[in-house]
Amino acid sequence: MEETIISKETLESIDELRAFVQKNGIVKSDVVDKLLALRPHFIEHNQPLVTRVIRMTAEYIEHFGYFNLNLLAEEIEAEDDEEGEAIEVDEEIDMDGEDSFTESKENFLYLLDLFAHPDNQVNKEELTRVKHLYLDRDLF
Repeated sequence: MEETIISKETLESIDELRAFVQKNGIVKSDVVDKLLALRPHFIEHNQPLVTRVIRMTAEYIEHFGYFNLNLLAEEIEAEDDEEGEAIEVDEEIDMDGEDSFTESKENFLYLLDLFAHPDNQVNKEELTRVKHLYLDRDLF
């Protein structure tokens, strides 16, 4: 399968959003506007998964006012702890926690990195996982 070449303009838009979030955090109105401006680039590149995840991310931030998906949490393959209890991975960042600002930024920046390389198989799997995290929240 031929890899999609993401345009320089698209990568610059991703970098601009990354720089904004690194400096300011996830400011609802600005980040939503920048995500929605980024979306047509991926429509043009025929990247429906990225296009959908961008839309869902913008709608999620618009609805809640923050981004709390814990994409960087270590996935544990159906393991049990010492007492035989299933170990659960937090899918959300505790927005009341003292590290929530940093964790939220890091997870959002990770998502932007996935957008920059949409044809990478691991990134496709991660983007599909993100899509399902949104769908599991019954917002879409």
